[in-house]
Amino acid sequence: MKFGFFTMPEHPPIENWTLSYDRDIAAVVEAERLGFSEFWIGEHHTGGFENVPVPEFMIAKASALTHTIRLGTGVVNLPYQDPFMVAERLAFLDHLTHGRLEYGFGGGGLPTDKALFGLEPSEASPRTNEALEIIWQLLTSEDPVSYEGVYWKYENRQLQVGPYQDVPPFAIAGLTGTHNYAKCGEKGWKPLSVHFAPTDNGTYMDAPDLKAMGAAMLEAGNRSGIPEAVTRENWRIVREVYVTDDKDQALRDIREGVKRSYDYLFGLGLGALMKIGDGMTDQDLTLDWMVENIPWIVGSPEECTRQLKELEEETGGFGTLLINCRDWVTTDKWNRSLEMFARYVMPQFQDNQRMARRQKMANVALGIA
Repeated sequence: MKFGFFTMPEHPPIENWTLSYDRDIAAVVEAERLGFSEFWIGEHHTGGFENVPVPEFMIAKASALTHTIRLGTGVVNLPYQDPFMVAERLAFLDHLTHGRLEYGFGGGGLPTDKALFGLEPSEASPRTNEALEIIWQLLTSEDPVSYEGVYWKYENRQLQVGPYQDVPPFAIAGLTGTHNYAKCGEKGWKPLSVHFAPTDNGTYMDAPDLKAMGAAMLEAGNRSGIPEAVTRENWRIVREVYVTDDKDQALRDIREGVKRSYDYLFGLGLGALMKIGDGMTDQDLTLDWMVENIPWIVGSPEECTRQLKELEEETGGFGTLLINCRDWVTTDKWNRSLEMFARYVMPQFQDNQRMARRQKMANVALGIA
């Protein structure tokens, strides 16, 4: 398993937003130092909490201060933008990052963003699909591209600057259905599962759960006939993670920040995507309930290791865990959490042979065997 970060990013309007951007860049640098493999940055235009309208700018700055960590748009919201312009600037950014760019796309999950751009919700998916087709052609074709669709029409368009990577690594986030996961399975792309998708929502079908997302990806991959598409390694799952001395302390640390974050999400109507079974209200979605039922990864290193192993088993396995970046605690507490995760949790899921050698050496040193 690999490990990375996803940031909406989330910064309450009471904060100094100029400072928040500096803190986000510092978080990317720290993530690389701790050995995380990737960092995804979101795009939003309204709401007052998610304050990065152009993740490409953040990635460009972060790439100048890092060397190995991969950087992803998480995600570029396609319904609002000209696909040619998206393809052009991402191909350029691919060069600026020396091939460390992950090309993340989505349909724009924020209802207030859709309202801002006058987008009918029913148009989000077809616009996204059309844009994806255009962008893929522009980035992978050596010839000029002509396209006549419902929303965009091009004649003999070609990028002056093509991508740095031979095959641009596409990723798609999905919120309200499994169609994007099926597309990723069909194409061999990387699906991103959001942090509040439950493992199994029972009979509640307002939104897919992680099991349904994974099944859609694998079924489409099997039908596609592309061997590399039928893999769980491509699957990224975002979770809320906080590591400290024990679970009780963790809940005390994050309780106030969680309420602020989830009051915002519930106000956007996103509580419906978290519920399990019939009859739940937003008031039922308490911190303690979400920790146990989504589930989150919270507590001591030992508890977090167990929770992550359970998530891996329940979903059937996935390639990368993305920690959702939060402003729930002070920076020193958050960084301590990440360091504990990197020191004690990550090694339990990486290179079993190397871990076995380390354990054998430790046993010899202790005179155990």
